[in-house]
Amino acid sequence: MRKVIKIINDIPLFKKIFSIFFIFVFIPLLILSSQFISQIYFYINDKLRSQLENASNMTISNFKKAIELAINLAYTIYSDPRVIETVNNRYSSVEEFYDAYEKNIKPILQNARILYPQISQITIYCDNPTILNADGLAFLTEEYKKFFQKGEKEGKNLYVLSGLENEKPYVSIVLNLNFYEQYVPKYQHSTIKKFLRIDLNRVYLNSILSTFKDGHIFIADEKDTVYFSDLLYYNQVGRLSDILKEEKNQTIVSEKLLSTELPYFENWRYIVTTNNSGISKRLLEHQRNYLAIVVLCFTLAFFALFLIVNSVVNRLSILARHIKKARKQQFESINIEAGKDEIGQVIEEFNIMAQKIKELLEKEIKYELRQKELALEKKQAEINALQSQINPHFLFNTLETIRMRSMLKKEFETANTIKLLAKLLKRSIRWENDLITIEEEISSIYDYLEIQKYRFGEKLKFEIDVEEDVKSIKIPKMTIQPLVENACVHGIENSKGEGRIVVKVFKECDVIAITIEDNGKGLEDNKITELLRSVKGLSSDKASSVGLKNVFRRLELFYDKDFSFDILRGQLGGLKVVIKIPNKRDFEDAVQSVDS
Repeated sequence: MRKVIKIINDIPLFKKIFSIFFIFVFIPLLILSSQFISQIYFYINDKLRSQLENASNMTISNFKKAIELAINLAYTIYSDPRVIETVNNRYSSVEEFYDAYEKNIKPILQNARILYPQISQITIYCDNPTILNADGLAFLTEEYKKFFQKGEKEGKNLYVLSGLENEKPYVSIVLNLNFYEQYVPKYQHSTIKKFLRIDLNRVYLNSILSTFKDGHIFIADEKDTVYFSDLLYYNQVGRLSDILKEEKNQTIVSEKLLSTELPYFENWRYIVTTNNSGISKRLLEHQRNYLAIVVLCFTLAFFALFLIVNSVVNRLSILARHIKKARKQQFESINIEAGKDEIGQVIEEFNIMAQKIKELLEKEIKYELRQKELALEKKQAEINALQSQINPHFLFNTLETIRMRSMLKKEFETANTIKLLAKLLKRSIRWENDLITIEEEISSIYDYLEIQKYRFGEKLKFEIDVEEDVKSIKIPKMTIQPLVENACVHGIENSKGEGRIVVKVFKECDVIAITIEDNGKGLEDNKITELLRSVKGLSSDKASSVGLKNVFRRLELFYDKDFSFDILRGQLGGLKVVIKIPNKRDFEDAVQSVDS
């Protein structure tokens, strides 16, 4: 066996594939083709009949759906209280009747005629003596009572009537409107009989049957009278046997009961026919096509094999070269039409692997750079805090002395403001952690706004709304306060009237939304766009909006690109800053790594 395998391995790939083709494909196919052609006739004949049945089933399905929509409409009208109220009411005048008709009956009938092309006429019959004949509403005469007796005798609410009326064929869905008499006490003692009659549009339904192109479909009642077919004209009906005599070479393919899926059409059936000569012609066409395909396959086989072998060898050679480069840490993608076969899949997986390795290396580098940037930002914040610590004990003791003096002089508002200022200074000097809870950040904002309220007096009004679910979530320190400060300085300070600042923090799907809005003068749209570009570092203006830039930069360091920062024209008239940050993301490990 080893010798055989060695001999096979030494044979060139081109010769191996061609030998296999001749021995295991060409010769067996030549033998089998002669036998297969003799069986092709029976196979294609069954297949054509199956195709005809599938196509006819699809057409019949569309026909049934159109009928079912008409039946659904009947039940909709059947359960509509406006209809029952109108036909049961006793009217004292013609005007009262027509008012009720225009309001309750006419809109329903008009909409139904527009939306249901399979319906030619909708009529409600009732024996209420106070109603008048109108479009879609008629008095139930003795003649029509006899007309509707079929369903009543059989105890059916919904049934189908067919026949000739004024020498014109009709197929009607009839529904006894007795729903409310059975279930609503108000109408249980009503003696008014009422029926809904929906006449089917035979022209429209015949057009559905005409979509069957491989033959004809006939739908006939229990008396073999055909009411629906693509061969019927507007007012034409006929017996099935007479129609088939006129249409020559027609063979019945299938014959089934329509009532299996539409039980209201009791004993109705549909018959599918096709042309005999058409089947024979198509069978011969299939046989000729098969022979042509066999000859073409033999002719092109050698050329196809050459292309396949050449494709396999070339792609394997290219793949081997790139694998050698990968061993030298040169992860280059294979930029060829690799295809979707096994070799193509291997090349595609190789490209994915090479790309992922390159991305991992780049991410590692970017991660290290980001960690260094975050560390630098933290160090700079600490330096800024240290710079502000000019003898902090002296400063706090002095503020406390001033506060106590104010208390002795009963200047309680000034004393409270000094207390809030001291709290703010302590928070700014004691930086400690980069992350604080939203509740802590909002507490600082309350203190800051109270100080501003001391400055502006009744001119400043502020609202802070924070959902309970988000108070414990941690965010970068000094995320919201600089924006509130910016709203005070640029929005409220320049405002002549009462100034308002609204701060909201809430959960929105999987993100935390933070909005800060004021009622200042605001900016024009083009200036807002330029300001946003400056904050995001997309313009050369480095002097303006330092507070906004610092906030954006810190968010960028903590969240990378997984956040949004927008400046809009607010509903209060001023500017509105909207920040959206991740809700389910923990940055404490990253910050601790920077601290270390």
